[in-house]
Amino acid sequence: MKKKLGRPTDYKPEYDERAFNLALLGLNDVQMAAAFDICEATFNNWKKDQPTFLESLTRGKEDADAKVARSMYERALGVTIVEEAVTKDGDIVKLRKQLPSDTAAAKHWLANRQRGRWSNNGESTITTTEPLVIIRTEPSQPNE
Repeated sequence: MKKKLGRPTDYKPEYDERAFNLALLGLNDVQMAAAFDICEATFNNWKKDQPTFLESLTRGKEDADAKVARSMYERALGVTIVEEAVTKDGDIVKLRKQLPSDTAAAKHWLANRQRGRWSNNGESTITTTEPLVIIRTEPSQPNE
């Protein structure tokens, strides 16, 4: 049997939850290794040797991003939600509620997915074959 080199790992199962939370914050592997006060190689070993640790990182990165993207997409289009309410008789009933499309969510979605078409970088480009007259009015100053 081949003996492993190096000192034993300091990994603890409770690190899974911390890894999940750090991944939600958007930290990369180098930053997370620093947060655990370990080198990046040890962090990578934990990902390889500890399946629950790697799963926590995945949940905090790709899975979380996918869920938020789905929610943003649904809000952009409008979505039906189900809420529970208590009647005056004390019964719990389920109510379906239609939330309209959210233009801010739609703009945010498109500005990130199709940056060239939808981002608002402060520039305006107008293309026309007709003569263009721009009239600019200035707001009046107080006490004028």
